[in-house]
Amino acid sequence: MKRTVFVGVFVFCLLFSLTAQPVAEVPTSAPLDVQFAVMAGPTGFSSAALNNNEGNISSGVHLDIQVYPSPNEVIARLANGELDFACLPSNLAATLYNKGLGIKLAAVIGNGMLSVVSSDGSVKTASDLIGKTIHVPGAGSTPDQMAQLLLKEAGLKAGTDVILDYSVASPAQLAQLTIAKKISLVMLPQPFVSMILSKNKNATEVVDVQALYGQLAGVDNYPMSVLVVSSQFAKNHPLALAQVLNAYKDSVDWVNADPTAAGLAIEKAGIMSAALATPAIPSCNLVFVPSQQAKAEVQAYYSFLYEFSPASIGGKVPMEDLYL
Repeated sequence: MKRTVFVGVFVFCLLFSLTAQPVAEVPTSAPLDVQFAVMAGPTGFSSAALNNNEGNISSGVHLDIQVYPSPNEVIARLANGELDFACLPSNLAATLYNKGLGIKLAAVIGNGMLSVVSSDGSVKTASDLIGKTIHVPGAGSTPDQMAQLLLKEAGLKAGTDVILDYSVASPAQLAQLTIAKKISLVMLPQPFVSMILSKNKNATEVVDVQALYGQLAGVDNYPMSVLVVSSQFAKNHPLALAQVLNAYKDSVDWVNADPTAAGLAIEKAGIMSAALATPAIPSCNLVFVPSQQAKAEVQAYYSFLYEFSPASIGGKVPMEDLYL
């Protein structure tokens, strides 16, 4: 009897193993498609490596990277919920936050890179600027804000002690005029400073604005550009958020380590020509500082801007919940 039962069980198991179907594999989901906005110019330099694998930063996350020539379209797309991440001037991030857009400041990606340049070397120091005219690219621009802030902190008056000339708004045009010695003094960001110094052998850097800011404000750096993320994305996709931030940090490291390759990638992405980007990268202060680590410097800069012009940051210094 026992032998009969054993044989029956054995036959049943054998038949089951022959007829059973394999368990179907659970299909993997498509990668998360992340909408990522980059500004043309130095604000976008540090993102260049994100395109090295066609935007695939992991098996589960793909970045759809778009380059925009000005902030206006980026602002509209953020407002419409069409973007997950954007690289922006830091004061614009504060303005958007104060307007109620659901964004978080994820990291500082670029510290100050402004300089005052003399086309003929006749002006040697900051004190020599008194009574002179400095050309600045556009009233209300970051160079204008910084120029006025520093004059105020130094106890000088714009329009009296130093004249700020806004007659030429284009940084590229100002750079060309300075190279041709048709303008004596100009305040510009990188890469235009490097371009002037390389093409006009008589040109000199009169003021390193970052160093002067540190002396007057007591803070080492001011953040010119930041990476922001939509609050909704940060809430709904914490793992993807961490992967994007790690990829961006790696991109910053790569750009700083290999300006030549980075310049080519920057040109390929449509951010700026390699001829301008490559020589400027070492002077662009490209960094990746998570927002919680950068908060003190960012808040100091926003407070500085608020004292100068509340409208420049949207009417008030942002609260702590701006920071990721």
